[in-house]
Amino acid sequence: MMMNKKMGIFSSIWNTSKRSIHYKENPRKYPKVNVNDITLDKPRYGFRREREPLLSQSVTDTLFPSTEIKKRYAESGKPIPIKYRSNSDNIARRNFDKYQEEVATGEPHFRLGEKKVYLPKARVCLLRPNAKHTPYQAKFLVPRNFNKMDLRDYLWHVYGLRALNVTVQLLHAKFTRGPDDHARYRGPQFKKMTIDMEEPFIWPELPSSVVEKAKQTYNDQIEAVEMKTAVGSDKLKPSKAFNGLYNKPELPNSFVPSRARKLGEQTLNSQKEFEESKGDRHILQHYLGL
Repeated sequence: MMMNKKMGIFSSIWNTSKRSIHYKENPRKYPKVNVNDITLDKPRYGFRREREPLLSQSVTDTLFPSTEIKKRYAESGKPIPIKYRSNSDNIARRNFDKYQEEVATGEPHFRLGEKKVYLPKARVCLLRPNAKHTPYQAKFLVPRNFNKMDLRDYLWHVYGLRALNVTVQLLHAKFTRGPDDHARYRGPQFKKMTIDMEEPFIWPELPSSVVEKAKQTYNDQIEAVEMKTAVGSDKLKPSKAFNGLYNKPELPNSFVPSRARKLGEQTLNSQKEFEESKGDRHILQHYLGL
């Protein structure tokens, strides 16, 4: 057993020394290479093979390309790809023809809801479009319990508007601060829906008089709030908000000497006391029967 152990140690030492000798060859035995013949950054132009475009990429001018693609593959003798072997084009063509017929006859292109609502309470607000929206799209602010079918049914029965496609966007409310504790909280979420329409609709431009009036009202409100929250001598400043509606009446400030004012006040007070005592004296005489 000791002999086997010694042989194992000897073999491991020999293998280690053998590997170190093998990897530490003399540099003189390295192959001779000219530096000018080596290109470190070899250009990679022309290493890709250019292929012909696929037959499916040549069909771009039809609503139902699957049938045309299968026809071209069959004419060229190539196997038809799996994704073009289905009858999806036939189903799409049938639905398209049905839609064209319903539009021509003025019928709804979807299944109507069975629940009858005679006095709808839902508030649906038309919003101004974003920059990404086209004239064939309209955006609405709807209640949170509304879904796509509800909006489509609502627009059809109330306004006769045909909604072709509906997308939903559920948004968070902004953070607000409490008036007392300044705690940050969020209000309820709100839901927006965007529909695609058959005919374009462009928002009319507001008259310039309406825009100027809105700006003037906003400036008047800001000025009135600043006047109400003024401190110190700023409370006495005149304000032009709402054509001076909040201004205090300006009384004439005539100069009266302090001596004359004091004598006048004494005379006025004595006259008030005399008039009050006269009334009391009359009541006493009536009571005593004098």
